[in-house]
Amino acid sequence: MIRKSVLALILALSACGPTPPSEKKAEERKNSQLGIALTSEERNALGLQTAQVQTATWRAQILGYGVVIALDVVAQSEADYMAASASAAQSQAAAQRARSLVTGDEAAVSREAVEAANAKATADQAALLLARRKADAAFGLHGPWHDPVQRARIMERLASGRSALVRVTLPLGSLRDAIPTSLTIIRPGATSNSGNAREVWEAPADPALPGRGFYALVDGSDLAQNERVSASVPSGPAQEGFFVPASALVVGESESWVYLHKGNERYVRAPIDTAKTLSGGYFVPQGGRIGPDARIVTRGAGLLLSRELAPNNAGE
Repeated sequence: MIRKSVLALILALSACGPTPPSEKKAEERKNSQLGIALTSEERNALGLQTAQVQTATWRAQILGYGVVIALDVVAQSEADYMAASASAAQSQAAAQRARSLVTGDEAAVSREAVEAANAKATADQAALLLARRKADAAFGLHGPWHDPVQRARIMERLASGRSALVRVTLPLGSLRDAIPTSLTIIRPGATSNSGNAREVWEAPADPALPGRGFYALVDGSDLAQNERVSASVPSGPAQEGFFVPASALVVGESESWVYLHKGNERYVRAPIDTAKTLSGGYFVPQGGRIGPDARIVTRGAGLLLSRELAPNNAGE
């Protein structure tokens, strides 16, 4: 009898033990779906503010790294090419004149002078070809830099400060063989983009950074020379959904939530995925608990979570 009584006591104490974590989490999830009801005084005391949810569009982005090319590097390459071009044109004209004066009974120059002029023209042509190949190797073979007219236009924009030349490296295989039609340049830590580039061409590979390189001209930006930046390229179809500001987010037990105002001062938590970010907040796709008529708590969500989880400590 004593043994049976002790066994019964142990079973009773085990039944009264702490709730397993899985059951506790399931109970909290059930309570979160029921929400919390507040009086108008309690709402004002918590300083809650709500706002109508806004529609938004999200598109996957391919992220890369970039650096703003210093103007002296571009100017030196252009100066080398222009000097070689001028020397080649002058020596070619001198060689043609020497060849015209060496023939006839009244030859004005010797054959040695003609040969020297031809050798000078050949050397200057080789120097011009070398300068051109150096420019192509640095700034791309198939881009606008290869065309003299477009190169002069780009140089004028760079010299005046109206444009900045950015070299961007994207991950290998991210674009396959395609060349992006546009690039968004992002300064690390900035709250907004630093510029959009509509003129993009392929750059030679950077041996210091694995990936595929591109040059991009960014107009109207305040980017500094040699500045490190990030770059993004849109990829895949656009998705329609809703924008959730960062101030509306509450986090607990590795989950992210927002509070929906259901009317009659009742507030219900709705889980969201924070993997898709937008400037100042997050993107929530259509089809979830957040709909076009939803109102979300944009201020005081953290206090509301504390009030829901520990209602007896609301005064504290």
